[in-house]
Amino acid sequence: MPLKRLLSAILVALPLTACGASDDKGLSYPVPDNICGIPADKEVLESLLDDGENLEQDTGHFTFTEGQFCHMYVDGNDSVVSDARWHENGYELRDHFLTYEVKNLRYIKGGKYASWHFGVATVIPCPGVSDKGDVLSVEVNDIQWNGKSQALLEKLVPSYFDAYKKKLGCHS
Repeated sequence: MPLKRLLSAILVALPLTACGASDDKGLSYPVPDNICGIPADKEVLESLLDDGENLEQDTGHFTFTEGQFCHMYVDGNDSVVSDARWHENGYELRDHFLTYEVKNLRYIKGGKYASWHFGVATVIPCPGVSDKGDVLSVEVNDIQWNGKSQALLEKLVPSYFDAYKKKLGCHS
């Protein structure tokens, strides 16, 4: 009898497991054409954002002039994150990585941008806009990165970083 019960339990559980495994993949939310108000390539965002039901963009309490940290959450989990921080005059892109070790770092577009498996970064001179500094570093990360993330993130630049600079009103 115990073998019969075991087989019955397996036969009952098998269809339930199969049903749970056949969830629909894809984005069930409208894909934005911005990252927290900064215009971004919608097709690239669609490829970077995680599958799920709901997308929420959260800028927290910091403004652009304070250094905004933008989370794009899919079903409550970080998917794409943009982080901007102000620095003193003279800060350069290479300085961004002095205390932040990144593997497979490469500089692109003549050293104006840096990319790695799950992120891209740039430094934007923007004097007179913030009392926090004269140079803004901006980094975008694909939190659930995969083999396509780096190429997609590189495609996001320079338009996203140029839009960021324009939104801030940087003149240089």
